[in-house]
Amino acid sequence: MERLVLACGGVAVNSVEELSSPDVLGRAGLVFEHTLGEEKYTFVEDVPSPRSCTILVKGPADHTLAQVRGWRGGRRRGERERERKREERKELFQRKKEKN
Repeated sequence: MERLVLACGGVAVNSVEELSSPDVLGRAGLVFEHTLGEEKYTFVEDVPSPRSCTILVKGPADHTLAQVRGWRGGRRRGERERERKREERKELFQRKKEKN
């Protein structure tokens, strides 16, 4: 949702009453839905700030797709580990500071 708002230049609203002016909606040239297998994808093209995208990877086998998902999950695990280590260092630094 946030990426769509950024790309189209609109404002996220929670109710129809908040649609006070046309500027709230943003702008997009072409919006269409495409079905790939059992999944439905909505494509939004010709937007004022095209800073967002989704990369769809189709592999020849389920094994290939599982590998790609594994790489993505590995990156997330690495980011979580890095954040955990950063927090540990902060705690150690604070303990050291309190002792002095």
